[in-house]
Amino acid sequence: MMGGGTTVVEVLRTGCKIVAQDLNPVAWFLVKKIVESVDIKKLDDAFKALEMQVADEIKKYYKTICPHCLKEYAKLHHKRAEEVVKEVVGKLENTRDPREVYVQYSFKSNFNVEKNIFADTMYYFWIKEASCLACGTKVPLFRGYMLARTRDKKGYYVICPDCGNIFVAGGYKKETKCLRCERKFNPDKDGNVEGKYYICTNPDCGQKNVIVEAIQRTGKPEERLYAVEYYCPHCGKKGYKQTDEFDIALFERAKEEFKEVEKGWVGKYIPDTEIPIGYNTKQMINYGYKYWKDMFNERQLLGLGKLLKAILELDVDENVRELLVITFSDSLEFHNMLCDYLQTRNHIGKLFRLHAYRPPQNPVENNVWGAEGGRGTYKNEFIKILAGKNYNLRTFEKYIQNGKTQEKPMKMQIIGKLGDVFNDNAMITCGDSSYLDIPDKSVDAVITDPPYYGNVMYSELSEFYYAWLRLGLKEKYEYFRSEHVPNATEVIVNRVQEKDERDFIEGLTAIFKEANRKLKDHGLMVFTFHHQEEKAWGAVLQSVLNAGFYISAIYPVQSEKSTSTHIFEKANVRYDMVVVCKKRRQKPEPKHWTQIEDDIYFKVHDEIKRIERYKRDLSQEDIFVVTIGKCLEIYSKYYPEVYKSDKKVSIDEALSSIREIVDSQLMHTRFNQIAQETDIITAVYLIYLSKRTNMSYDALNKTLKMRSIPMKEVLDSGLVEKEGSQLLVLTAKERAKIIETKRKETLSAIDRAHCLYCLWKEGTIFSFANTLSEDEKTLWQAEPVIKTLEYLYGIEKDKAYQEIIKLLKDRWME
Repeated sequence: MMGGGTTVVEVLRTGCKIVAQDLNPVAWFLVKKIVESVDIKKLDDAFKALEMQVADEIKKYYKTICPHCLKEYAKLHHKRAEEVVKEVVGKLENTRDPREVYVQYSFKSNFNVEKNIFADTMYYFWIKEASCLACGTKVPLFRGYMLARTRDKKGYYVICPDCGNIFVAGGYKKETKCLRCERKFNPDKDGNVEGKYYICTNPDCGQKNVIVEAIQRTGKPEERLYAVEYYCPHCGKKGYKQTDEFDIALFERAKEEFKEVEKGWVGKYIPDTEIPIGYNTKQMINYGYKYWKDMFNERQLLGLGKLLKAILELDVDENVRELLVITFSDSLEFHNMLCDYLQTRNHIGKLFRLHAYRPPQNPVENNVWGAEGGRGTYKNEFIKILAGKNYNLRTFEKYIQNGKTQEKPMKMQIIGKLGDVFNDNAMITCGDSSYLDIPDKSVDAVITDPPYYGNVMYSELSEFYYAWLRLGLKEKYEYFRSEHVPNATEVIVNRVQEKDERDFIEGLTAIFKEANRKLKDHGLMVFTFHHQEEKAWGAVLQSVLNAGFYISAIYPVQSEKSTSTHIFEKANVRYDMVVVCKKRRQKPEPKHWTQIEDDIYFKVHDEIKRIERYKRDLSQEDIFVVTIGKCLEIYSKYYPEVYKSDKKVSIDEALSSIREIVDSQLMHTRFNQIAQETDIITAVYLIYLSKRTNMSYDALNKTLKMRSIPMKEVLDSGLVEKEGSQLLVLTAKERAKIIETKRKETLSAIDRAHCLYCLWKEGTIFSFANTLSEDEKTLWQAEPVIKTLEYLYGIEKDKAYQEIIKLLKDRWME
């Protein structure tokens, strides 16, 4: 399992030999091209030849009229801007090649500078429109009307819901007025989409429709072009504009050309394969996508088809051609109608930013070849490929010196001489990793990156690339002849593929057993893993132990950043665990669980203390991953000879006990933190009572005794009422009268928070505030109260708490 090839590159960079294998043809081909040597000049020359041949053919459909140059042109020719646009559209409709129109609108400015009214399009903005199921009205699926942040960070481009005008507003979360039609609206709140619903805009209807239900009944929604981001090379301006008649007409012209070539290109330069039903792909299918080509509009298919056709027909070395194909494949993630726009970063968001197929309501179309600026264009992706190949020949390490990044050259080059690893330096193959065609006990280390249980469906995600790559590779490589990515032996938990935890364990065990056979007796197997579910850890641990390994060490390391296509967003965990395994060469001595449990307890205690000392911002999920890894290290050394009452302790039992220990220690740490920020009674409520309606008297009493907190204090606080052996947890409303009877100076933070909540709900909070002296106001808006309200919002998700916090911080501070 070699994934994106990081391990392969780093091994070759250190001068070692490597055997790398992956079931997925996309991963295999990518890594193969990363490490194969290439003549840099031939590669660069091939790109230039490709640019000469096809760049203008693609770019002719990525033009728009620059509003600044249009204004200047219209003034020089004594015309209104609208007249010029209509004139351009008329000429475009009677011309086969748009470039014949573009050259007619060159002019010299007042300063005798050669200009043209046409700018390069960076991005086109589209909006899906769904029909109301009640009245048939087409509803644009805008969640809000903020388009982008201004580049000086001082304002926002917003879209008028009525006339479509794009203008700059000081903020997007407050009401603004359109500069053209004077419509007043809130760009943040006045959208037509709420969660999974859209609201009919017909004032006589107002029906609330379910988006997916409407799509399944009426088909894939139509998409309407409404805005453009452009760069004008003539005046140097970059900005956003509402689409005009020319933008619509140019797209229609591209559609016409695509229809002319569609029949001959589909299946040859454009994929004709259906989207397979899968765990990830089902969302696309629910949104009306059937074929992979449905993810693209006609202009994208035309541009991409022209580009791939030119690459495959180029008279170049096959190795060079394959690198141009890989560049094409890389760029696809930025050229489809599932891309959105990162509004505060002012650029397109790539398809797999969140490791899933998520059809946006407002997709963004990129410039296929590329303009000045922009992200993910073919031109920019090639620059990255070229830089990578240059790095292969001149490797370096980066380091910080005096606050500046420095580079230190290295002697080794990253050049994979592919073949038999014992004669060459790299053996890179495509196949099932449960079988490696090398001698037993022949490798010093196994470094792998096992699947993340059920978090990432690699084969389903790579299908997107595979559908396009196979068009150019199936004749040469057998791995690309199948219609879809092979997944029969993929190790994953996937309900749609009918693969469960048992299948995951069996598959991973087979791979780890093969690693054990090929590894020398004193060799190491190292892999990274992170997951917040204990059953995922149990499955991986079971596979390690079943394969004849034990965990000799575990190291937490910062995982990939949020922009990576890894599982950062999926699991809410920022730390990977580097798991180091050794062969179990002899049967361990029997060990009683209580002895191990004590070791684990102190290990957890020490780890949490260490984390508190150096990494105070870690989430509970991070802390769990770091601590549980260390605990499994202890348990695995004695497996399977771990006993409790003469019975062997299973992995599931051990994990359950470890989880209890970790949770107990985390709760203790959390309690102390909240008690410091608020007070002890408030901490008792937030930690032990807030998520319950009742609790056993004995259970709470036992917990409180461990902290030396008398039960009487909790009972006297009015947080609970004793009813037999149970404690009933009182709501804020039920506590209101109890709080009124308390002396003001004895009120805890939770008392004040609950009181403010009731006053807010009753609408009497302002009259209450007027009764308070300045000193009393200080007590009610003190930091412990604010913190308690923040915790309550985190627990209950009731926005009233946020409004109260805002009130305390703003108005009461005046």
